Amino acid sequence: TMCYFCQGQSPESLWLLNEHVHMCVCVTVSVTRLYSCKGKSEHILRCQELWLGSVSNHMLPLLIDPPRSSLKCWAGTSSSGQMLQLFCSWPGGNPHPTLHWREEGGNLENTSWVISSTSSADTHVETLNSSRLSHRKTFKCVGSHVVKQEEPACTVEISEPSLESEPLQTCFVGDNVTLTCRVTESTPAARLSWLQGTTQAAVEIQPGGRYLVTQEGNVSRLTIRNCSQDVDGGCYICKAQNPVGLREVFVCLTVKRPVNIVGVVGAVVVLSLLALLVISGIILYYHPLLCLRGKSSPQNPDSSDILVLVDSEDDDEGIEEDD
Repeated sequence: TMCYFCQGQSPESLWLLNEHVHMCVCVTVSVTRLYSCKGKSEHILRCQELWLGSVSNHMLPLLIDPPRSSLKCWAGTSSSGQMLQLFCSWPGGNPHPTLHWREEGGNLENTSWVISSTSSADTHVETLNSSRLSHRKTFKCVGSHVVKQEEPACTVEISEPSLESEPLQTCFVGDNVTLTCRVTESTPAARLSWLQGTTQAAVEIQPGGRYLVTQEGNVSRLTIRNCSQDVDGGCYICKAQNPVGLREVFVCLTVKRPVNIVGVVGAVVVLSLLALLVISGIILYYHPLLCLRGKSSPQNPDSSDILVLVDSEDDDEGIEEDD
């Protein structure tokens, strides 16, 4: 169903064309008439009046109804993941509104940008060649309707993915570890994947076995179960890709063997005992010398000046006998 301005009538007069029966209704401020269509040129129908009469009031809202919602537009990715799709929607109008995508002031239709163009109900989709896309490029969708003078518009700015992650991770042999990657910017939404190895020889990790890959919104997580020092150590690549471009970040994993706690405690105890024995030996070695030095030191500084005489009864008796 399409609407056109009535030829020779005021702007408030509209044509409603039924393309199947080639009948049209001219709705004016004063009267509604039924016409037979003879052709159209530049959105103006040339019709011949068939019957004069009024259309019942309950039919008028069905004939002309402008969209009541807001014009919305967004960017998406084709099923192949290689091409950009621009969506523009303005639902609720009868007849359907006309929607156009523009780039730098010109329409995209029939340009080298467009691979395909489809319209369904109140939504218009343009599929574009990704080879000509660039970061921060802006596209504009403009809508028009026969009963609305203004033409609402909305814009979409496309961008390459931007990533952030924790670059260094550690795991003990036999434990589990989770590597995290987050998309901070991407229009349209990027596809996230994990690879193992260098950039030239990287292999995409498929979920299953010891590997679990999950994604919630713009966050992707790679969980490695039962870490192996020989297999899992090294760098992993988190890759985000959309039709505008791709971005990669490295997350390096170090796998360590668990520390033997019993052995460490035993070593500490042995070292403590050895230290105790050494200290005890030093004390025992130096203690006797300290004691001797203490005994040999004079108790009275004047004792060297005292002469001690000892009398003996036996000596006295020997002297008497000699006499």
